[in-house]
Amino acid sequence: MRIPAPAREVMEVLCRSGYAAYLVGGAVRDLLLGRTPADLDVATNAHPEDVKSLFARTVDTGIRHGTVSVWSAGVWIEVTTFRAEGPYGDGRRPDFVRFVDDVHADLARRDFTINAMALDLHGRLVDPFDGQGDLARRLLRAVGDPAARFREDGLRLVRAVRFCVQLDLMCDPATEAALIETADAIRPIALERIGRELERLSRAPWHAHLDGLASTLLWRRKGEPLAWLEEGFSWLAREGPFSLAPPPGWPSVALWFVGVDDGPRCARRFAESLAYGKDAARKIERAVRLVQAWVRGMDAPSPELLYEAGRASAEMAARMIAFLARGDVFEVARWKRAIRAQPLWDRSDLALPAEELLAMGLRGKEIGECQQRLVRHILRGEIQNQADALRREAMARRERGDDHGPG
Repeated sequence: MRIPAPAREVMEVLCRSGYAAYLVGGAVRDLLLGRTPADLDVATNAHPEDVKSLFARTVDTGIRHGTVSVWSAGVWIEVTTFRAEGPYGDGRRPDFVRFVDDVHADLARRDFTINAMALDLHGRLVDPFDGQGDLARRLLRAVGDPAARFREDGLRLVRAVRFCVQLDLMCDPATEAALIETADAIRPIALERIGRELERLSRAPWHAHLDGLASTLLWRRKGEPLAWLEEGFSWLAREGPFSLAPPPGWPSVALWFVGVDDGPRCARRFAESLAYGKDAARKIERAVRLVQAWVRGMDAPSPELLYEAGRASAEMAARMIAFLARGDVFEVARWKRAIRAQPLWDRSDLALPAEELLAMGLRGKEIGECQQRLVRHILRGEIQNQADALRREAMARRERGDDHGPG
């Protein structure tokens, strides 16, 4: 296996300086699966201050736990000192770490066997827990005592679900039993951390695992807003199976709420709680509103509905509907047509700039009211979004003296 160039460069510098260096974690797993690694992490017996002395550009990412980020070939590489860990008092991070010289001891602290492998500079595999064999068997197995691993950090419960979906794995019996036994360990985990795992899950083929996602104890044990996932997944499981893959990323997040009462409100609160950002939360809320209208029997959306949703949310909804409609070409074409024909998406797209309205003598909120009227006329098909047509309409209104009247 060939180590990606940015990590190789870092490892070469460390090795030339007399230190051991290994590519570790998910990058090794991905290379074994023939995938391009998403993240590159290097483990070494060099201490953080030694790492910093060897490279021109570094950032103290988590220096208390031995991690320094190194800039190499245009990307940041996390370089972490081999370590053993103390107890996890807060259910998130170890109370202390102890630097060690042995890569095997470092691998022993990791969560699952498929993530507890290392590659040296020559591409030789270090695999003390048979992670390669578990990949071949399509098996997710915890390193050591699975219940202890999950109690150390409850986020590993969500990671287990994500890996099973993302890599199409089955839990080995002991790991599966521990998932049930230790489900309460998810309760103290910050929603922001869970949100990052769920966003990764939304990019995996989760539609093929709806029964398992609906029946896991984790969502309910954490409580709202995570508990809503159980209802959303259950609704989708009843509506399935779905042969078409769901759209990746945010549209999938929104899909979880289609079957939940007051889904748009839940979707927004969920996205805000899991730190997806207020802008993303608003887009998701509007997309779910459109999809729910479709689920309840709405035909092609009106220009007014699309305008209210905004282009990003409308396109998100269209991708969601294509999934729910199982790729029905007529349904998909109808939504694509409506979006393509939409005459206006935002008031700022009016062909008549606000400066011209100001020159006509309109002031303050009169300008906004005039723009709103023009938008309504355009959406109703009564006028084209062309500067001359809008100018004539605005002037006619002004001359009639009904600038403040209803549109």
